Amino acid sequence: MTSFRSIWQRVPGLGSGIAAITAGVLLLSLSDALVKLSNEGLSLGQVLTVRSGIAVLCLGAVLRLTRPMNMGFVRVSGWVWLRSLCLALMWVCYYAGLPELSFSIAAACYYTSPMWMAVLSSTLLGTRIGGRGGVAILLGLAGVMTILRPGLDEVSPMIALPLLAGFFYALAAVITQGRCRAVPAMSMAMNLNLVLFLGGLGLVAGLWRSGQGNDAGFLLSVWPALKLADLGLLAGLGVLLAVIAALVAYAYQRAPAPVIGLFDNGYLVFALFWSVLIFGDRPGVIDLLGIVLIGSGALLATTASASHGPDRSDGD
Repeated sequence: MTSFRSIWQRVPGLGSGIAAITAGVLLLSLSDALVKLSNEGLSLGQVLTVRSGIAVLCLGAVLRLTRPMNMGFVRVSGWVWLRSLCLALMWVCYYAGLPELSFSIAAACYYTSPMWMAVLSSTLLGTRIGGRGGVAILLGLAGVMTILRPGLDEVSPMIALPLLAGFFYALAAVITQGRCRAVPAMSMAMNLNLVLFLGGLGLVAGLWRSGQGNDAGFLLSVWPALKLADLGLLAGLGVLLAVIAALVAYAYQRAPAPVIGLFDNGYLVFALFWSVLIFGDRPGVIDLLGIVLIGSGALLATTASASHGPDRSDGD
């Protein structure tokens, strides 16, 4: 594989691309931490609907200014819609698990996605896993088993949700690589947020029709009363999501995807930082070992697929 130093010398915009993806995952981890922090006063349907609705408005304004004659997000293929559905399911699974799990553990389980990508790329695209890919998968499994110690009977079953989120993200990445590589990143980001917005409305409508109230917790409440601070938070999260979309799109335009993918894994480090700073949650030695194993597996899986890895140019 071409060395990182030689790539740096060959690609003029590498530094700005790395800075953009680092800022993007920093803001994304902060956004997710704020969702966990505020889950007692909000519902999942509210977060999906209001946040993504505001993001759609922001992205629409950007697309309108940059592409006045072609908004770009209307004429997309069914593969783009399927990719957005997978990412919407990813967000639902990840956010649904956050109230019951520490932020650092949830993030570690979610970032098993590079290992899922290796398996799915091999199964669906015929990509060879190779020795490093196999080791990466084993490291990820070892990390998950370390976190699950000493047995499933003492672990919240909600831990399955961020693991499932990692699977859906990996499936979306494989679809991106195999079927959506020619679609502009901002157009995919717009389509994703439209699906999230519609999915949030669907969740709210479904819970309302089933007779759920507003005191059933973050996952099952219909629409708890929003205070001014709640509205401000959701609006801020929507703007953050639009900014993250722009940063990620810019990063993938300025630097090779494998390099950006490496720095994408910085989410784990930032999640651990927010977990300590915001929640006062200090993982034990065994939990840290599990996080390190999963992070190492994610990095190894990313480098192993450097020549043909999934492109996360989606702005999600």
